[in-house]
Amino acid sequence: MGALSSLASIGLNLALAQQAAQRQSQNINAERNRQIQAIRQRDAEQQRQQQEALRRRLAAQRARAGAAGVSGGGSANAVLRGLTEQAAAAEQARAAQSSGRIADIRRSASSSRNRNLLDLVGGATGSSLSLLGQSTGRSLLDL
Repeated sequence: MGALSSLASIGLNLALAQQAAQRQSQNINAERNRQIQAIRQRDAEQQRQQQEALRRRLAAQRARAGAAGVSGGGSANAVLRGLTEQAAAAEQARAAQSSGRIADIRRSASSSRNRNLLDLVGGATGSSLSLLGQSTGRSLLDL
């Protein structure tokens, strides 16, 4: 009868540990999603600001070229193209940096979940073995 109650305690302990691990995993996922969302919102705002700044720079450059009388010339167009390409390169660099940060967050969350799973398995196994050893009155190595 003692062995049956020990098995019931082992099952209960394992179920409780599993629930705790699931809650922890959900918390990790929620935090990961929050951080990724914050990065994406910052990116969207920075992109909007950069596009607005580019529009202002292009307008100012067109005005200068028009005042100089070269508004339709190749050199004015080259300057405008250069500003546009420069803004595109900055946008690509920012996007690459954000992608790297998001990948780091995902890796970190995955590592945390894996550690929690290993802790659950290790803790449940250790407590189960000790309970079984106590219920039989013998060491598990003797079985």
